[in-house]
Amino acid sequence: MSFDKLPPFRFQKRSSIIAEQIVNKIRSGEYPKGSKLPPERAIAAQMGVGRPSVREAISALQIAGILESRPGDGTYVQHRNDTENLADRAFDVLEESDSPLQILQARKALEIGVAQLAITEATDADLRLIKSALEEKIEKGKDGQYQEYLRYGKKFHLAIAQATNNPVILRMMESLLSASQQPLSISMRQRFYEEDGTRISQMLETHLDIVKAIMERNIQKTIAAMEEHFDLLIKQLYYDKAAEA
Repeated sequence: MSFDKLPPFRFQKRSSIIAEQIVNKIRSGEYPKGSKLPPERAIAAQMGVGRPSVREAISALQIAGILESRPGDGTYVQHRNDTENLADRAFDVLEESDSPLQILQARKALEIGVAQLAITEATDADLRLIKSALEEKIEKGKDGQYQEYLRYGKKFHLAIAQATNNPVILRMMESLLSASQQPLSISMRQRFYEEDGTRISQMLETHLDIVKAIMERNIQKTIAAMEEHFDLLIKQLYYDKAAEA
């Protein structure tokens, strides 16, 4: 059993087309309830697409309740009946959300520069606000309150933007961080941490490195910490080994 290569051009998002093909395979009985899908890498190769698009499609189908991820095992068909209504929900999530990967790429490009400017422009009060926002974020993460952890993440990154004392940058960051709060992004990150509570420790360490570098007003350390933060986040969401089960 295999998937078809995607056509070179259609008006739908690529992730929506991938989700549609998976749903059609389930409806046809090719993948009945309880069956296991091929690894994401195999699906991507068969369809001729990148793994990020496959990951987003599968995540949306998980939100809808059609698929179930079993950590360390793989992805299984959870629901076959009433797939039409459930699939519509998944398609809505994909069409209404920006790609989480593209959001993270945009944030990495912008926030490295924002942090550099914050180092030169931040007041002592700004630095205290950044530190306080991180402490709140760490508390939520360690308690396993992942929705709150993600919400406080926006507050933390806005605190860094606010430290630039540039209202244009602050408005840009507010818009970009709001995109990070879209259903697909939130669900993908929340599921990732809920599957293994130890995963969040790495992210908290990178946040601590960022704040330490900013407090020292060390531009090179800040750039390195920011790059590590976003590279790790992208790797966690899109390329973790559990997806290959």
